[in-house]
Amino acid sequence: MKELDVLLERFARGVLPTASAEQRTTFARFLELPDPVLVDYLLGQGTPPEPELAALVRDIVGPGPAR
Repeated sequence: MKELDVLLERFARGVLPTASAEQRTTFARFLELPDPVLVDYLLGQGTPPEPELAALVRDIVGPGPAR
């Protein structure tokens, strides 16, 4: 999906160059998930049960709309 490619590429270019080893490992684990799961997480249809993956998803998609 083009939308996912854009989100992931933006994150990879903007954050990964200065990310810690732990952040890089978490990102690699995230990318190992099946594509339908990635779609659900990144488009807000689900939340990863692991706190570190949930935090990563929040970092990738950015802040939601102001309320």
